[in-house]
Amino acid sequence: MSDIRERRRSSIFQRARGSFMRSKGERGADVDTLRGNAGADFEGEAIVTRNTGLSLFGCFGNRDMKTKKYIVVKGPQIFVFSKDTSSSPKFAIPLQHQTVQEHDIQGYTQVITLESGLGDVEYKFKFNLRENRATADNFCNVLREQIIVGNCEEVKDTPGHETEKTKSLIYAKIVADKKEKDQPDVPDKDVDVASSIPLMMPL
Repeated sequence: MSDIRERRRSSIFQRARGSFMRSKGERGADVDTLRGNAGADFEGEAIVTRNTGLSLFGCFGNRDMKTKKYIVVKGPQIFVFSKDTSSSPKFAIPLQHQTVQEHDIQGYTQVITLESGLGDVEYKFKFNLRENRATADNFCNVLREQIIVGNCEEVKDTPGHETEKTKSLIYAKIVADKKEKDQPDVPDKDVDVASSIPLMMPL
């Protein structure tokens, strides 16, 4: 029976991958598919914003900045969906060489920031804690674990250090590799902000 279930699951991922590739990443990677048999490492809703380097967390446009996204962590990557019924994530965030900061609870909300190894804030996740006070804390702990996994995978994926992965993790990595490219753009930090301000012409 286990062999039959394995073949069925393999067939499911083959069909999903075909749909994902044909649609150029627009379908074939819904939440249920990414869960696989083992489930996701984390699922929940949060307002997700990215640090642009010019003004703190100004991205996606004003409307999108206030809209909750559905977050799925599967292995060392975060998938950001418009909603839990979306056919594919809007984008994916790889988890390697980063740190996570858990900020103090403010009323019924809590912010988790994902930062680069240099301490620059890359993403901000704002959770509503009315239903579950531990949601943000759980998310933070999962990210810390998966960042370690992501760092270790760099070594394990080198020749002679390969490791066996579940089919759902393999597929999640395929989806992540493509959807990482859809992350919101970050302006060049080397751009001189002052140079973009018009100079006053002498009278």
